[in-house]
Amino acid sequence: MPYIKKDFIERLIDRVDIVDVIGARLTLKRSGSSYMCCCPFHNEKTPSFSVSQQKQFYNCFGCHKSGNVLGFIMDYDQLSFPEAVEQLAKEAGVQVEYEESAGHAPEKKEREVDFYDILERAALLFEAELPRHPEALKYLHDRGLSDDTLRRYHVGFAPESWDYLIKNLAGDNQKILKAMTDLGLVNQGQQGKVYDTFRNRVIIPIRDKRGRTIAFGGRVLDNSKPKYINSRESPVYKKGHELFNLDAIRNLRDKNLPYIMITEGYMDVIALEQAGIHNAVASLGTATTPEQMNLLFKQADRIIFCYDGDAAGRNAAWHALNTALPALSDDKQLQFCFLPPEHDPDTLVRSQGAKAMLDYLEHAESLPEYIIATLRNQYNVDDEGGRINCIDRAAEILSLMPDAILTRAAVEKRLADLVGWSQEGLHGSIDDSIEKLRARKAVRGPESTGAGGSGSRMDPNTIPLNPMRAVVARLVKDPELMRAIPEPDKLVAVLREYANDRCQVLLDLMGKIKANPDTTTGALLEKYRDSGKIGDLISLLAARSDAAIEEEGFVEIKIIDLMHYIKAILQEHLTARKQALRIKGRREGGLSNEELIEVQFLETATRQLQPSRKS
Repeated sequence: MPYIKKDFIERLIDRVDIVDVIGARLTLKRSGSSYMCCCPFHNEKTPSFSVSQQKQFYNCFGCHKSGNVLGFIMDYDQLSFPEAVEQLAKEAGVQVEYEESAGHAPEKKEREVDFYDILERAALLFEAELPRHPEALKYLHDRGLSDDTLRRYHVGFAPESWDYLIKNLAGDNQKILKAMTDLGLVNQGQQGKVYDTFRNRVIIPIRDKRGRTIAFGGRVLDNSKPKYINSRESPVYKKGHELFNLDAIRNLRDKNLPYIMITEGYMDVIALEQAGIHNAVASLGTATTPEQMNLLFKQADRIIFCYDGDAAGRNAAWHALNTALPALSDDKQLQFCFLPPEHDPDTLVRSQGAKAMLDYLEHAESLPEYIIATLRNQYNVDDEGGRINCIDRAAEILSLMPDAILTRAAVEKRLADLVGWSQEGLHGSIDDSIEKLRARKAVRGPESTGAGGSGSRMDPNTIPLNPMRAVVARLVKDPELMRAIPEPDKLVAVLREYANDRCQVLLDLMGKIKANPDTTTGALLEKYRDSGKIGDLISLLAARSDAAIEEEGFVEIKIIDLMHYIKAILQEHLTARKQALRIKGRREGGLSNEELIEVQFLETATRQLQPSRKS
């Protein structure tokens, strides 16, 4: 896709009011100079989610999520950055402006055909075909699906034709035909002949989290092979980044879902929905991925994997466990529900009803229970070698968890009981094994979710402050303080001369504020979005709690503090330079005239920066 113009993004953020945008999604109440509500990103009873109109910045003092208006839309609406810009522009009533450089022109031309429009039109064609095929309707009704359910999921039918979609969507339009090929709606044979991918199958549209059709699943009416075929990946469809029914789950966000269950098939989800179990999603022909887990934990704090109780189901569960563990925290839970081997959620809920399904879910195994039960089945812990192998395997699992979470301690306690070791001795052995595992992985470098990642958010109040970070924090939180700095150009010149290596972030920040004196915290954060670790640091410093700063009427104190920290920075670096010149003079038998003048300047400047003494 062509890139969105950076200056357009900055103008868009200046145009909107973060209070209006968040207020359209949450109920905000005025509290002093800010607006408050319960945080949408973690469960709480006492509001700790603050939105500042002056700073155009939000901050949760509980889970430490913070950012500007685009960051909020990305997290709350679960959109990528370009999608968030497009959504914000739509709400602001403006057209997104894209780059038109030669490097992007071909790609833009290629996307003159709207992929989403083609897929939606295909979905409508399939849906319109279903009533014309009694055999397809009978198959679906025999599976217990009502007409209301079929309409809810826009279930359709692909007739037994080699060119039904081609004729009805593309005709002679080669651009549309090319797009249909890119989207997997059309295949090309060895002789170059094109034909419809889906033929003589019940069609289930697959939608993204925003409700847009992005792919299709097709099932035959009998037991011929292949029973299911799904759209291949395309420019708008990445299997590992999507979940069937996630768009419906997101609409249940305000209903305080107790959990979300994840199944293996979309027919399971549809059957459960009809039975009154609305909080189910399905992976799309692929093993559960970290991206899917992050999406689910944004919707609920408890995830239940529901699998058939056969060997294949248990293997899928074990793989899901390894994928999900890095996303765990003390406020997130994983459970595992295994149905009788002859059932999947679809057949169980049809044969035994919703209550039976809910009973199975109610008795789902906790994560520690599941891990220990699996290890018990895999290893003979009555044998010394079996015990050691069991502990080593447990260490591999625990190494995937974040450190110091309660779930790890619970697993270690159960594991100690299983192998007959003391909990203290086992803990030491596990820690040694984990340290070795992580040392071997270290050659690949640390993994990071990036500034906009969905991993756990660091508490900004735990970041150690030095004078430079303190000034950055003050200026990011209150850019207007730049106006209070006397002779800022001279200050910048001195910092560049004597502290450039340590103050590059501060100097860059001051330059950005000078270029736009009326900027806000939210606008500054946007300028640092793609700045890696520097951007992460500035974002955390912006969220750092400071009671004096949050209250009104303390402008004078903030200015005094700012100048105090700037003086500390200068004192540190002027003293270091003065000492370096003195050492050089002793080593070389004297200094040049220019260097002697510099020493005199440094002496004077250092005295001026020292606090005055009262007799």
